[in-house]
Amino acid sequence: MKIDQLEKMSFAQMLSYRHRTMEVVLGSVKPDISISREWMLYDTLQIMRRMDKKLANDVARGFCQLLKAMTSPERNSIKELEPYLELREVDIGRTFFTALMRFGANLHLNDAQKAKSKPFESIAFRHMSIINDIYSWEREWRVSQTSRADGAQPFSSVYIVAKETQQPFSVCKRLLYDYCRGIELDFKQAMDALRNEGSSVVTAELENYLQSLEFFMSGIEAWSQWTPRYRQ
Repeated sequence: MKIDQLEKMSFAQMLSYRHRTMEVVLGSVKPDISISREWMLYDTLQIMRRMDKKLANDVARGFCQLLKAMTSPERNSIKELEPYLELREVDIGRTFFTALMRFGANLHLNDAQKAKSKPFESIAFRHMSIINDIYSWEREWRVSQTSRADGAQPFSSVYIVAKETQQPFSVCKRLLYDYCRGIELDFKQAMDALRNEGSSVVTAELENYLQSLEFFMSGIEAWSQWTPRYRQ
């Protein structure tokens, strides 16, 4: 799936695209072999299911949740930062990417460990959302000014903060960048507090997973800085 495709679609087209793609991802229909994205998604997930059915199905469900959020009409009605960040945790793929990380590392966390990890996931994906917004803003603004499709409307923390504060986009990007540096401190402090708990839930496996979230945060920032998609 290319994000650029969604930018050019009406909501009716998005819903049709979403429904068909989710059916293929969940394996409820066979892919159309003439459409590369369908058979590639289907074959990849079938291979993953043969490796670990439970973790692969978590990835498939996470992908569907991501697709629902990316094609939700609610995106155009959010006017404040907190509701925006709550939706972006889903929209940027928290459930999908965390499931993908667990699959890649063969991590089977129990319910108690998943509960412990949720606050860290929330911090990490808020950070990723804002960092991505900062570096993608010029491109997103340019698309919104040249396309009238539903998928091209600005959906960014930069835009929301600018509307709330009446400050230039450049100022809002700087404020949000500083906010991200504060989020990083929150993550490290939460990690220290967790280690000091002495709980049996805090295993090496859980610590490895939480460290992978920290690496993911820095990786997304590096990618956002250097991807040609945002540097054009």
